[in-house]
Amino acid sequence: MRAGFNGLLITGILISLMLLSNTGFAEATPAKINTSIYVYNIRGFDVSTGQYSVDFYLHFKWNADEVSTNVSDQVTSFDLMNGRIDSQKTISSDPGDIWLEVSGTFNKRVDLKDYPVDTQTMTIEIENSNLNNTALVYVADANESSLDKDVAVLGWVIKDWDIYTTDHFYPTFGETYTRLVYKMTISRYTSILFKTVLPAMILLVIGLFAFLIPPADLFERLGLLIAVVLGSFQHHLAVSGTIPPAPYLTLIDAIMVTNYITTGFIITISIYLFRQEEERGIRLNKMMPFVTIALALIVFYLLWEFL
Repeated sequence: MRAGFNGLLITGILISLMLLSNTGFAEATPAKINTSIYVYNIRGFDVSTGQYSVDFYLHFKWNADEVSTNVSDQVTSFDLMNGRIDSQKTISSDPGDIWLEVSGTFNKRVDLKDYPVDTQTMTIEIENSNLNNTALVYVADANESSLDKDVAVLGWVIKDWDIYTTDHFYPTFGETYTRLVYKMTISRYTSILFKTVLPAMILLVIGLFAFLIPPADLFERLGLLIAVVLGSFQHHLAVSGTIPPAPYLTLIDAIMVTNYITTGFIITISIYLFRQEEERGIRLNKMMPFVTIALALIVFYLLWEFL
């Protein structure tokens, strides 16, 4: 009796193992699609709108024997999550190996807080249109991906690029999709400092020259300082016109506001020294350049850190 029961138990275990080993009963694993991107052209980067256009080759590669037809037929169904597809052409299509040529227009949120020494990122973000990460996952192929050596972005320097994947969860649907991200980091040419920051610094130094004028010559001082204020306004307007309006102070804004406050301080001190006795005015005047520089540094720090 016991022997018969043990035989049935062993038979049941063997049948269970056979069923679990069957692909129809085994836990499904997502298809892994090796994906690479080769960027060969970038058609501008508009800071005012955060828009840019990119032409690139997209390569999907997988083991055709391990991926079901239902999945492989949908590999080329994808969306650009941060833009739109302008054109798409199939270069080659073999089992487990597909090359596409894609042109797209993309958008990003531009952060100008550090302007004119800001660094921006340009991304290509791809998700499959129909299959979540339980059915398909992208595997970033960094070895095959690249950026053509002749690619350039007018007014910017391309510092580096990277390709990686991330999971994006959609709470409305309760599903997670694999997102492939190709990221390019760009920065402005150093020469822009000569057009933005250097003139602001020169105006500040010219304002300090007012202390070389004797305190008794108030009108000569005021004439110089008014010229500095007008020059600062003109320069600030010219620089601000090259970027879109921002709800925060940029680096150049902080520098220019520091100039306004510093020049206003020099005007106030000049009037105060003019009303002092000559000997006392001369003695205080010698200290004022150092006080003014310290004030400028403190004002700039407060503006940059807290506004």
